[in-house]
Amino acid sequence: MKIKIIANPKKFWALELAKKLAPTLLGAGHRIVRRGAEATICVGGDGTILYANHRKRIEGTVLGIGGEKSYICQLRKGEEGSVLEALSKPSEGIMTLDCLIGQDRFIALNDVVVHATHYRVAEMDVRLETGDRMQDTAFEGDGMIASTALGSAAYAYSAGGQMLRPPERKISLVPICPYKRAFAPQVLPEDSRIRITAGSDCAFITDGIFVRRLKKGEAVEVRKGPDMEFFGGVGYEHR
Repeated sequence: MKIKIIANPKKFWALELAKKLAPTLLGAGHRIVRRGAEATICVGGDGTILYANHRKRIEGTVLGIGGEKSYICQLRKGEEGSVLEALSKPSEGIMTLDCLIGQDRFIALNDVVVHATHYRVAEMDVRLETGDRMQDTAFEGDGMIASTALGSAAYAYSAGGQMLRPPERKISLVPICPYKRAFAPQVLPEDSRIRITAGSDCAFITDGIFVRRLKKGEAVEVRKGPDMEFFGGVGYEHR
């Protein structure tokens, strides 16, 4: 198997572990490559996977190695001896979110956030399309979160959303401090389409990474994206 290894450059242990993995993989008949990989091993934690996806460096099926607080990674630091076993497990597809702003496309594994800037309340219009049902809502608040089932345990849950369990194929839509609580958190089916139009200056964030500002009148379209494959599923409990 052709394997790419991505290590968090800010974590010494991740860089050292990545160096140790190479002989093990080569000894088992795998190839280490920089592109054209069939699998990507991310060493450093959940953030390493999210950032690598943001930079479009993920190729093939993913195996994550993180610390004790990792939620997405299948292995933890100190369990690198189980890498070959983990790579032999069947993959499980995890739903992502496909986000479109004009001609710019972004794929989020956890969540998409439209957030107010300059400590002011944001104005936005939210359109929901599910099958032949359409709902338009004018909204004021600190922002809006659209998350996958995987991301529902992170920012969306802290903001009052329901915690879902991957590999559930649903979208959690959660307002951040809605004015007079006029917009309640919702769980939407995977075929839903969400359009968030900024009525004032906002920030656009995917997986905790600031992407760019949204000007008044700009819209973010969110829908189900392509599955990201993980060996044995996501999370330490899927070992």
